[in-house]
Amino acid sequence: MKHTHIFLVVLLCLTWVTSLSAQSKPGLDTSLIPMYGGIEKDVGQKIADAEFVAEAGKLAGSRQKASEEFVKKGWEAFFSKRDLMMAMRRFNQAWLLNPENSDVLWGFGVLSGAMNKIDDSVDFLRQASEKLNDNARVLNDLGFSLTIAADLCGDPDESLKMLKEAHGCFARAEKIEPAYEPLYSNWAITLFYARQYAIAWEKVTKAEQLGGKTLNPMFLRDLEAKMPRPRNQQEEEKP
Repeated sequence: MKHTHIFLVVLLCLTWVTSLSAQSKPGLDTSLIPMYGGIEKDVGQKIADAEFVAEAGKLAGSRQKASEEFVKKGWEAFFSKRDLMMAMRRFNQAWLLNPENSDVLWGFGVLSGAMNKIDDSVDFLRQASEKLNDNARVLNDLGFSLTIAADLCGDPDESLKMLKEAHGCFARAEKIEPAYEPLYSNWAITLFYARQYAIAWEKVTKAEQLGGKTLNPMFLRDLEAKMPRPRNQQEEEKP
């Protein structure tokens, strides 16, 4: 336990140094852009990156293990602390340590969506899905981002295409992890935008059977306004 604590403290110190070195242009903090925005770094920044990678890899046992540690820190910053900027810095450092870490692409995708960069979110999550094709949760996140992108799209044909892709993501995810509640909550929203209200209610029911904690009351009111809940589902809910 003591060794782990020291390891994290040293990594956090290294994180602070590399975060400072990431600012390649005045007013532009590339540590807040996935893969540092692909911007060429100067000599000093490259030296700082090399020192960080070497030290973090040494402390963790390998660059791959260090990358995994920073992915964990990224999710912790996102879910527990709701700190999008810190989460992005952690995922960038995980990518710097191991550009082949597929979980980093997942993190970039989720964070891009949270930052309202939906096209980037879809792009990163598609890449993550290709590398982690048996991961129902990545497919769920991709389906949700595709649904948002479809809603924002001004082209009806392209929007329909994205909704179909989202539906396929959820269908694949269900085969892998059928007891994952958020899958059905998000799937219902996709079906709502596709105007398939009766099937949307079926997914709502499945989400409720798994706890219903991820269902948005505002969405349920919108769905009710489009189509009242089918009676057979109401009867199923009775104790």
